[in-house]
Amino acid sequence: MIVLVAVFAGPAFAGTSPTASANAAARSTFKLQCSSCHGQDGAGDTSVGKSLHAADLRSPEVQKQSDAQLAQIISEGRGNMPSFKDSLNEEQIRTLVAYIRKLAKNQK
Repeated sequence: MIVLVAVFAGPAFAGTSPTASANAAARSTFKLQCSSCHGQDGAGDTSVGKSLHAADLRSPEVQKQSDAQLAQIISEGRGNMPSFKDSLNEEQIRTLVAYIRKLAKNQK
């Protein structure tokens, strides 16, 4: 019984939930892989982003796309955006899509 309590109480003592860990991982991946073009807020308002015409990830045009469409764009690339299928796994791409959704919500 003590072992079960310790196993189930572990995440509470660690101070992070699986969701918080996924959010932190997505934020880190976005910062490393996406922010040089799309900016920290996803607006695409960086010098590189402006020169490449990077999409504003918060825009209705981006946000109206399905999760599968966004995941495909991240994986395969589009226009000036490179493919990330060789550097990001499916889970990282999935959490990036969720992070992109949050960027639009944070704009309001």
